[in-house]
Amino acid sequence: MGGLVTGSGFALGPEYLRRDLARGRLLLRGTAQSSFSAYQKYDLQFSMPPTARSRFFFDTQAVHRNYPGLDYYGPGPQSSKLSRSTYRLEDTQFNATAGLQLLPQLGVGGSFGYTLLNAGPGTEDDFISADKVFTPGQTPGIQDQANYTRQSLFAQYDTRDNPGGPRSGSNYLVEYTFYQDRSLGRHDFDRLDLHLQQYVSFFNQRRVFALRAHTSLAFTDTGQSVPFYLQPIIGGSENLRGYRPFRFYDDNSLILNAEYRWETFSGMDMAIFADAGKVFHRRSELDFSNLESDVGFGFRFNARNNVFLRVDVGFSQEGVQVWVKFNNIFSEGRFGAPATQTVF
Repeated sequence: MGGLVTGSGFALGPEYLRRDLARGRLLLRGTAQSSFSAYQKYDLQFSMPPTARSRFFFDTQAVHRNYPGLDYYGPGPQSSKLSRSTYRLEDTQFNATAGLQLLPQLGVGGSFGYTLLNAGPGTEDDFISADKVFTPGQTPGIQDQANYTRQSLFAQYDTRDNPGGPRSGSNYLVEYTFYQDRSLGRHDFDRLDLHLQQYVSFFNQRRVFALRAHTSLAFTDTGQSVPFYLQPIIGGSENLRGYRPFRFYDDNSLILNAEYRWETFSGMDMAIFADAGKVFHRRSELDFSNLESDVGFGFRFNARNNVFLRVDVGFSQEGVQVWVKFNNIFSEGRFGAPATQTVF
């Protein structure tokens, strides 16, 4: 249940999972999911995580998605919530990632991927299709789509006590990615992602401060642009929780989050939080001015210290948003994937 993009409606489907291949050294997973709103995702993964016997790890994955009505409000931080439109995102991705666990806390590696992509008219009856509102000059890629190759280099330093529900430690990630437009030659760009998490606990780990900072910066040559469907997105259940999903798009982004959590009884924590962030077109605008912000409260339900369900209520100048998610907040994306792209 769950696992599809925000706004897809209730989704479910079968999963095939084997963790016991090669005496537990290999993992095979396949899923097929569909929602009542006809959103679909098919996923096949084969991987070898690092173990005490081998520091080498690899992961291969093939994903096909068909999301017929993703929201788009227009480019940049000045977009209006009244300009809501939709578009279809349909893509097939092939990804391969390999790396080395240099230390128990430090891993490095690289990835390669190929994406077949189609961004077409949205199918929501209540909202106009984005291609009828925005021009290619405003929204690169709105009238044309391309296939992409992607290469990245990454490093992660992770001292969290339990990634599924951390109460102490840190998680620092850096990834530099090269995107090449193989169809049109107009959308080549590079991206730098920095993702920082810190957890500070006290009172026997029953109370936790959770902090996150994340920035995504794009680098383009003259005549090139970042297509809107690969731009960072903020707004929604993963970052600005007081705003609608997919509220802001642009080439660069900054996100800041803080939570205070306390255990109310075994299996449930409560939380109060504050979020801030923005998108911006030029890297020189990376600063703490003109941030959108929200505050709120939430509940974290866990089993064996792993969060399996969370409920968040966020309040912002644009209203109130309620989120019910089958994941832990601050869950970083997979290496080798566009981690800032929340529709993955």
